[in-house]
Amino acid sequence: MITIAAYLFAKREVILNSWFTRVTEDPASITAVTLTRDEFNDQIPLILDILDQRLRHQKPKLNALTIASEHGMHRWHKGYGLTELLQEVAHLHTLITHELEIYGSIYADTELSVLSNAHRLVNEIMHEAIQGSAAQYNDLQRQDASQRATNLQQALQALDELTRQRGEVLRNTSHDLRSHFSLLSGAAWMLDQPGTEREQKQWRDMWQRNLDSAATLLMKLMDFARLEAGQETLQIESFNAGDLLRQIAGSIQPSAEQRRLSFEWTGPESLVVDGDPIKVQRIVQNLLTNALNHTQQGWITLSWSREDNFRWIVSVQDSGPGLPPNIAGEVGQALVPTVDSTSIFRDSNPIQPAPDPEKAIPVNPSQPKGEGIGLLIVKKLCELLRADLDIETRPEVGTLFRVRFPMHYTKHD
Repeated sequence: MITIAAYLFAKREVILNSWFTRVTEDPASITAVTLTRDEFNDQIPLILDILDQRLRHQKPKLNALTIASEHGMHRWHKGYGLTELLQEVAHLHTLITHELEIYGSIYADTELSVLSNAHRLVNEIMHEAIQGSAAQYNDLQRQDASQRATNLQQALQALDELTRQRGEVLRNTSHDLRSHFSLLSGAAWMLDQPGTEREQKQWRDMWQRNLDSAATLLMKLMDFARLEAGQETLQIESFNAGDLLRQIAGSIQPSAEQRRLSFEWTGPESLVVDGDPIKVQRIVQNLLTNALNHTQQGWITLSWSREDNFRWIVSVQDSGPGLPPNIAGEVGQALVPTVDSTSIFRDSNPIQPAPDPEKAIPVNPSQPKGEGIGLLIVKKLCELLRADLDIETRPEVGTLFRVRFPMHYTKHD
């Protein structure tokens, strides 16, 4: 047996080289061709060491099942299928058995019982190699299946929550529409009643305000429906974002002055980027409208700049009451402040998921309703433009929306 051990040790490099060649030439071995020689051998030299020690009647220093288990994990991480793994071990077994046959032909006087015992030890070590590798592989497959099931369950729960939140926003918007039309109906009735000129003017103003609000909500619902249906497409072109944003700011200024709010905007005059200027305009207008509707007093700022060679930024910040938790959780995750973060509200907490409706804190009734649909449109447009949307909000302090747009788009975008 010791002579057989010495022979197999002398032929080890031949065995490993032949094994690598045979496996990589096997059409069923897809992954092996991507491995280096050392990656391919992995734990197998240690398995051969254990075989050598058993042939020499020595107590192995390592456990074959443990080593084989590590080999199975290695093959798993390299992307092997179980059949591919077992086929490799079968090739190794065949080569070692072939070397024993060559030894028997060279040393013809070797007792049959010795050769038979050597074959038995080879069969045992190969069986342990298969058992350990396959067992580890099976465990990893079960863990992977369990993780996939967990991820799927979490994705379904997130989808359910998203559906619930969107339903809540749309229900609120529908309620607002009904309220506007009820007021329109009431104002129309009042206009037919006797009254002073001042009263008539108040009723006409109320009628016009609610008509404008209802029309705006209907337009937003139509925009959101098109985005949800995937009917919006990108029209990429080169444009000066500085010019576009100054024009938007100019159109918003009268509304801010009417509400006695301080509205400021700042950014480079020339910021040439690639993108869809119409959709960028819709994003910024929705964010500014949201800020105007929420901010009862104080200020609103619009700013823009280049971040680097790949991104440019638009930021809208207000001194309003902050976003309600259900709206904030629906639109996006808060920017979590770090030591060198660009966060404005450094001591604010990240936006939490929308609370249970039964336990939710009522939103200030003085806040305008229907704000959620505009922010959902912003989120959808950002996804379409591959723009990142960061939100920071703090109760009674204000809200910051920061949108990072790509500077350029590929032909496939």
